[in-house]
Amino acid sequence: MKIELKNYQDCVNCSYILYSSKESFPPINHCFYGGKIYGLYSDFGCGSWGVVTSLGGRTNQPNGEVYMNDECVDSCFLKNISCYVSENVYDGINTTQDYLTPRKCIEKALSISRLPYSVKEIKDMFDLSGEGIDCSENEGRFNRKLQFVGVEIWRISIAIGYALGKEIYCFPWLNEREISMVDKSCLKILKESQKIVLIPSNQIKWLKKNCDDLLMI
Repeated sequence: MKIELKNYQDCVNCSYILYSSKESFPPINHCFYGGKIYGLYSDFGCGSWGVVTSLGGRTNQPNGEVYMNDECVDSCFLKNISCYVSENVYDGINTTQDYLTPRKCIEKALSISRLPYSVKEIKDMFDLSGEGIDCSENEGRFNRKLQFVGVEIWRISIAIGYALGKEIYCFPWLNEREISMVDKSCLKILKESQKIVLIPSNQIKWLKKNCDDLLMI
């Protein structure tokens, strides 16, 4: 898979449970390939998160053009193939219902995508824990409501996106503390599965060490 940007430019509102930002970025001409992890470097509010938000289809149609495998696509298409890695955004899964657990979300995702995985295979692939108060299956984190799963929500959101068959994985802008919590085993799975991973941050050393390509915004 190849996503190509031609004179791609926008001013967008970016949001995450902990913070938000309005960001603009200059015209970008760049290609993103499946099977690669991309670091997008800028300080907070200076454009890298805006690019990722736009490529995740969370905006109106930006200026410029986006091509997937040489075919022009729009923001709606990008949204349908993207997973935004955060606490509360799972396209295709209605998480507004309090009863939804990681297990039920993945079950529903697989019923939508028809991918040849079992819930257990996805759970094991992304190392989602079943530990709970008494370490039983019923009390395990995998069966808790989503708002009570703690920091594992990042891996859970990636797992749900994977079960839905998403092709682009968009992280929010990450500071020094947050980027240290990115699960590298998840990144490895996404890379081996030929997904595109986009990580905006100002942590240049981490991006250079863990990403295949670095885009300076």
